[in-house]
Amino acid sequence: MKVYNRKGLLLGGIWMLLALWNLVHDFGSPDPNALVQVRDSILSVFLLLLGITSFWRAFSKKATREDQIEERDERNRLIRYKSKARMLDIAYGILFVFMVCGMIGFKLTANPVWFAILVLPGLFLGGFLILEIFVQLYYEKHE
Repeated sequence: MKVYNRKGLLLGGIWMLLALWNLVHDFGSPDPNALVQVRDSILSVFLLLLGITSFWRAFSKKATREDQIEERDERNRLIRYKSKARMLDIAYGILFVFMVCGMIGFKLTANPVWFAILVLPGLFLGGFLILEIFVQLYYEKHE
């Protein structure tokens, strides 16, 4: 059989390995909570089905062509770019809110936990902003 989609084959194999590992782990050391066992079993079945589907589509020429057309579609690309940009804006907002809450909590209580809540989001926010500057400089230079 010829592999038409190596990425799909690799992802299918990874999903199936995760499902099998989860099943072995569940039956090797079962959780006493029945709801957790049901949840893990459903997750394993879902991962196994996802892996089998990706694995099967990797060997189908028609399915690989459909996947490539879907991936290259301009509308899908635009949606992906807009959703990534919106996700980054939301992450900036959440980090800023955590940083402000940490600042207020540390000022009121002088507890080191609040200082960590202030510093960690601040570091991530600063890193994101520096990374954004470098990405903008790169695209200004190459576009």
